[in-house]
Amino acid sequence: MALQDIINSAVNVEVNRSKLVAQTVSRSGRISVASRNWANPFRFVVTPKPVWTAAEYRAIFEPLFDRDRYEVHGMQLNTTNSSGVTTLGNSWMIPYQGGADAGGNNVIDSYEANSDTAGTRIILTNVNSTTITAGTFLVKSGDYIRPNGHRYPYIATSDIIIPTAFSGRVGTIRAAGSSVILAENNAQVTFTATATRTTVTLTSGTTTGLSAGQLLTKTAGTGAFGGVTYIESIFSSTVFIIVSTTDCTAGSLTFDGTGNTATPTVAIPIHRGYIGTIGVGTTIDCRVGARAAAFVVIVTKLPQIRYLPGKLVELTSDLELIEEIL
Repeated sequence: MALQDIINSAVNVEVNRSKLVAQTVSRSGRISVASRNWANPFRFVVTPKPVWTAAEYRAIFEPLFDRDRYEVHGMQLNTTNSSGVTTLGNSWMIPYQGGADAGGNNVIDSYEANSDTAGTRIILTNVNSTTITAGTFLVKSGDYIRPNGHRYPYIATSDIIIPTAFSGRVGTIRAAGSSVILAENNAQVTFTATATRTTVTLTSGTTTGLSAGQLLTKTAGTGAFGGVTYIESIFSSTVFIIVSTTDCTAGSLTFDGTGNTATPTVAIPIHRGYIGTIGVGTTIDCRVGARAAAFVVIVTKLPQIRYLPGKLVELTSDLELIEEIL
C-alpha cells in the first residue's frame, strides 16, 4: 500500500494521457499530423505531502524505494472498499456520471462487455433480460470504464444512452476517400472518409431517435455495413458518422438500430485502442468511476528526501509514474 498511501495523501496528482502526435508545417502552410501511439499510456506526476514523521516515512517510503524504478506498483486514483464504494474525499475527480449503477458500487448493471470488444470501443450487451429504460445513460463523456479482471482502464469519449430501437431507415453510405464537410461552431470542419469511418445521409426519415453508440444492421440495399457498425456521432437531422470493424460498401441501404428490448447491444467509444481480448461467448461486467481507475505503473522518478530536526522527513521533489503496457 506504500504507493497508494502516497496517492491518497498527495498535495496534487497530475494526470497526462495526451497522445503521441507529430506535426509538420510545409512552406505553403499546410499542416500534416499523425498519431501512432495506440496504447497511449497514462503518465502521472504526484506531489506528495511535503513533511512526514519518521515513522510514516519508514512504513510508506521504504517499500517504494526498495522496488525503485524496476518493479511495478498497483494504484487507484481514489481508494475503494471491498464493495466498490469510494472512501476518500477526492472521489469528485472520477465519479461515474451515468445512471446504470443502481447498486452504487461502481459496476454497470445489466450490461456487460462481450467478445466484439476491440478497436476503439467496448461493446456492451444486456445479459439478464432486464429491460432498462431507453435514454438512461450507460456512461457520459469522461467516465472511466474497465472490464472486470482486465488490466487497463479506458475513458469514454461520448455520452452513451441505452438507445431506442428503430427499423426501416433508408440512407446512403458515403464512399471512402471523399471529403466530408461538417458545420461545427459556424466553421466548415472536414475529414476524409475511409472504408471504416464514413457518413450515412438519410433519404427517408431523420436522425431523431438515433443515438451515439447505437449498433446498426442492414436489411436491404446495395450498400453494406462492415462487420460491427455503430453511430459515432450525429451532426444534423439527416447526417451521422459511422465506425465499423471492416470495410463498408458505399451505396443506398435500409437498416435497423438496436434498442433496449429486442437487441440490447450498444458501443462505448473509448480514448485508446482496446488492449487485450474477451473470449468468444463470454461476457464480463464493467467497472466504472473510481473502481475502473486502477493502474499498474512503474516509477520513473523517485523523490529526494531531507531529514529535519524533530524526527521529520521532507520530500523535496515530485514522484513520476507511467502506466505499464505489456
